Formats: sequence, C-alpha cells, structure tokens
Amino acid sequence: MMGATYAIGDLQGCFAPLLRLLDTVQFQPGRDRLWLAGDLVNRGPQSLELLQQVFHWQDSVQLVLGNHDLYALARWGKITTAKKSDTLGPLLAHREVGEWMEWLRAGSLLHSDTEPGWNMVHAALHPDWDLATAKGHAEAVEDVLHGKRWRPFLKSLWAEPAPRRWLDCRNETEAMRFRVAVFTRARLVTAAGLFNWPSQPAADGEVYLPWHTLFQERHPATPLICGHWATQGLLVKPGLLALDSGCVWGRQLSAARIDTPEPVLHQVDCPTYARPDGA
Repeated sequence: MMGATYAIGDLQGCFAPLLRLLDTVQFQPGRDRLWLAGDLVNRGPQSLELLQQVFHWQDSVQLVLGNHDLYALARWGKITTAKKSDTLGPLLAHREVGEWMEWLRAGSLLHSDTEPGWNMVHAALHPDWDLATAKGHAEAVEDVLHGKRWRPFLKSLWAEPAPRRWLDCRNETEAMRFRVAVFTRARLVTAAGLFNWPSQPAADGEVYLPWHTLFQERHPATPLICGHWATQGLLVKPGLLALDSGCVWGRQLSAARIDTPEPVLHQVDCPTYARPDGA
C-alpha cells in the first residue's frame, strides 16, 4: 500500500496538537511521510517531547530549519542566552539532547522532491532566485552549519543585521547573513529585492509585497510549501501552501496531504500556549 505525504506548518513545541492532527489523518510512520516546514521547537510547552518523537520518526520525516530551530541550536551550543519567550529549558536539560540537536543541525534550508513535486522552505525564497539558484544558496549555508565551525557561524549571524538586498552584501559573512535571513525570517520584499526584516522597518516610499506574490509572478512553475507567517495565517493558492496557521497562538495546526492531484487540508484547533508579547 502506498503511503501518504503530509506537510505541516510551524509546530513550536505544540506536541499534543500534533498528535491529534496525526491521529485525524491516521498517520503511520514507516508507511507515511511528514514534511515539517520548520520551527519545530520553542514558545510551546513540549519542545522536549516533540523533538524526541520526531527524532524517533526520522526515517519518515523531512524537515527544513526555521529561525526558532537555529535559535535552539545556538542555545544548546551556548552561543546565546535565553530570551523572554524561551521555553527550551526542559529540552536542553535532557540527557539525550545532544543526539537530537545533532540530528536537527543536519537539517536543510530548502527541500525539493520531484515526487510529489513540491519544494519546501521555512520562510521565503528571494523572488530573483530560480530554484537552482536557491538550492545553491541553501547548500552554501548547510555546508557550514553541518561542519565543525557551526558555532562561530551561528554566532556571526546575529553579530550585525543582515543586509536588506543581495547586492548590498560586501563579503561572504554578509552574504551568509542574508541567505539565512531570507530562508528563515523573510516576509515582505519590494520589486527591487529590498527586504523588510523585523528589526528594520520600511522607509517612506518603499512599497512591500508578500515575498510569495513576487516569487509566483516570476517563477510560476515552482510550487512551494512554507511556514513562518502566523499573522498571515493559512494561505492556499495554486502552487503555494503557506501552512503556519498560528497553533502556538491558539488558532490551528494545519497539514496538507501533498501526494494527491490537489492538496487535501486537515486542521485541529489549538489551545493558546504563547502571547504576542512573549510572556
């Protein structure tokens, strides 16, 4: 019997809703596959249990890394201290955390598969990048993240803000910051490729659009799955599945079966685990 493939939006430590959603679709590891669109951990209450279970299912799981996953690696690597909204304490204190984190560190920033024909990223792709170019940028980051110098690399990401345009990258360090910011944090961009990072608000006269609007105009034959944008919510369009429907904020956890001619959506309601102010 052929198994199903389900793509799921941001989990952020929401383990109980994940189990209810998988029970709804009758997921069976070994038969079915899960595509996880990043931000597996943090803010929700059960990052430990969630990462432990996903690690146990790893042969049935394809993931891409989100900004909260990179933050968790930085916390584990003692590169940064806890933020106010951090809920990673039990996970980081567990005796098996090293094995789980090494597996997480081996994750991708961009996943492509001709069968079922989708591509997955946590936050965004640059509208100017075709799929081959985007893969090259993702692999440049993964080569360093998977290597021995991953700690200084993660530390360098937050040393200064990322440039807002690819053309403004003056060296490879800035290029790496830009790549990671696009793959894990981007939401809005101008037609000229100027991104609006959360720490750098738009200036007067700058017209921003959702990144996927411009990307789909320029690359209509590249179907994408993403997460990261809970305030946008679930967005289903031809060639686009934006699956962050705000579970950790008390809305829904969303899955899409993607091995069918048209995606089939499933959702479960979620309790409120976090507040927008980080408390």
